[in-house]
Amino acid sequence: MPISERMWRCAGVALLLVAPLAQAALPAALQADTLPAAERTRLEARAARLAQMTPAERDALQARLAAWQILPASERVRRRIAWQAADALPHAERMELQQAAAHFETLPEPEQRALRLAFEQLDLGLRRGWLLGPVLGADWPRLHPLFSAMPEVQRAPALLALRATSLQARDDLAALAQRTPPHERDALRAQWLAVPADARDAWLRARVAGAP
Repeated sequence: MPISERMWRCAGVALLLVAPLAQAALPAALQADTLPAAERTRLEARAARLAQMTPAERDALQARLAAWQILPASERVRRRIAWQAADALPHAERMELQQAAAHFETLPEPEQRALRLAFEQLDLGLRRGWLLGPVLGADWPRLHPLFSAMPEVQRAPALLALRATSLQARDDLAALAQRTPPHERDALRAQWLAVPADARDAWLRARVAGAP
């Protein structure tokens, strides 16, 4: 099995394991009428699910919340990041995530331990790259130099742009990331984001070919 596929399965299982716990432990909302409509709808749906729980299910939820509260702050942050990453994935990649988790559960315990260990031994930046899903996660070692240190204000636009890129465009971004000196990568990323979405792939092709 290719190492990238093995790593993705391990990362996928980690995401699925922490997502329900982190979601359940998110802070209580402010007054509903002060929230944006989309957020209010999401919270109302969560409240409806809670109302439909059996006493046993509510007890289990309380136990998970209690377990969450005793976790170190750094671990709670890590799990929140994992939940947010899973929640942000496109539907098709979330389905792939679930399939990866199901497959992982069929593996012998020694192989599961080996995959977990291999994943934990990756550089932190590369581990976080896998949280972006199987498509970007597989390419993240090549893209990491260009996107690892971007300011928070660029993060959401950059991820949206990356998810919309073709494989060729990601190849071009990776080539430019390696070719561009570290002190010029911020400018390159900003220039790429400033290009209209429907022209970015052509812009990258031209830059790789040496056009100014």
